[in-house]
Amino acid sequence: MFAPERILGLVAALGMLIFSVFIYIKTGDWVAGVFVLGSLAYCVFFLLHYKRNNQ
Repeated sequence: MFAPERILGLVAALGMLIFSVFIYIKTGDWVAGVFVLGSLAYCVFFLLHYKRNNQ
């Protein structure tokens, strides 16, 4: 993966995370909670992958 794709993936994952947290706080729905965890995992993946390849 090239840097622009990694950055785009990180931005998309952060957007999903923020939206999922908002929906979870507003509704308390367990499905939104699962999406929070999945989005967080994607954020960690893209962030670690981006940092590792930029060193």
